Amino acid sequence: MFIFNLDDFHDIHEKRRPDATFLSTVKHFASCIAKKVECHPVSAMNEQVSIHNPNNIEAHKIQHYLINKYKGTFDISYQSRKNEWITKDLQIFNSFDNDDLLTMHVYNDAIKGKHEERSMKDVRIIGLQERSLHSLEDYIEAASMITDIPELSEYLLQNVIPVVADFLGQLFIRKAITLLNNQGETNTNIPKIMQNFVPLLGPLHVSLNSREQTLLVHYIFFEKMFHYVFGNSKVLAKKPKPWRINLLLELAIKGWKKISKIIMHKFGNSKDVEYRMALDLLDNIIPATLDIYAILFRSGKFEEYLKTLFRIWTFALRWKRKNYNKIILAFISDYIYWKENQHPFANVLENHLVNFNEYYVENFHSRLHANINVNQNAESIINQAFVIGKFKYIYHIYIIQTLRK
Repeated sequence: MFIFNLDDFHDIHEKRRPDATFLSTVKHFASCIAKKVECHPVSAMNEQVSIHNPNNIEAHKIQHYLINKYKGTFDISYQSRKNEWITKDLQIFNSFDNDDLLTMHVYNDAIKGKHEERSMKDVRIIGLQERSLHSLEDYIEAASMITDIPELSEYLLQNVIPVVADFLGQLFIRKAITLLNNQGETNTNIPKIMQNFVPLLGPLHVSLNSREQTLLVHYIFFEKMFHYVFGNSKVLAKKPKPWRINLLLELAIKGWKKISKIIMHKFGNSKDVEYRMALDLLDNIIPATLDIYAILFRSGKFEEYLKTLFRIWTFALRWKRKNYNKIILAFISDYIYWKENQHPFANVLENHLVNFNEYYVENFHSRLHANINVNQNAESIINQAFVIGKFKYIYHIYIIQTLRK
């Protein structure tokens, strides 16, 4: 099976002084890469069950699971739930070192303490197009990097291709699929084989956005902690960089582990608002946002990952976090549909969870940023992208040969 990443890439090198024609020299690209997974392809139709839910997202099914299967899951904090998992011999929480956890959002496979999933082995560049990704038409054109490969087009007629993308990628790919299902072939702008695309939630972006939102919502708390640790002369940005957010969250959770028993013994079940807020932040929100991708997803523990993802959704709903209070439910609804209808894609997702990751495209973007400069035009940047991928036309040969096997 091939898992695809479809994402936008921005040339961060720009000339600061605008001229009479352009306000900015930033170049925008649509990038597509593929990751090979050692499992059999999955048919789009399995015993008359389509990979796509004909009812799209079913709210009543999510409610049923929330009330029946997950009843009691959110009655206690994530840290308490995590302790239950640890007592059941779930030793994954000790398998990642601090260096690795603190560099979670450093998209580079050469950092110290890297794990196997950071490797770009079996990852191939499919294409890079100079275009923005802000509309349905943009994504249809970008998808042509996949659909225009002849052998892959034949493969797509029967089998699904998962596309791990951010919110916009999922939104517009879902729109294209819905239009195809509702209008058939009358909408000639959308290739029919896009019907077998499966847009999936990118766990890396869930982690990044939930961590950032945690700090922004509780900015006053983290600002005081920042000044206490680093001094009053230092300034905490209103929107800190990911590595600094990771550091502050790790400092908070490590400090809380040292004093949590004393604090909870002293205050017990006090209903004081400030105490309950601090307890929820330190014992529930921070550990959940730190573990959702860094430990649970990367360990392949699907059941624990799904429960924690549901918990992250409750945070997004509480914070009125645009997009992420919806897209997580779309993923959960799809999984429930596949599981209830015994579609084999549910088993593939459970058994190969770590491969459904957008880290590979972020790693590729990081490499490309490091190897281009402000004077390069779009064609030169595209050529440089394939140089990084080792060979310019290797992606066609690689996919064709593998499919023929």
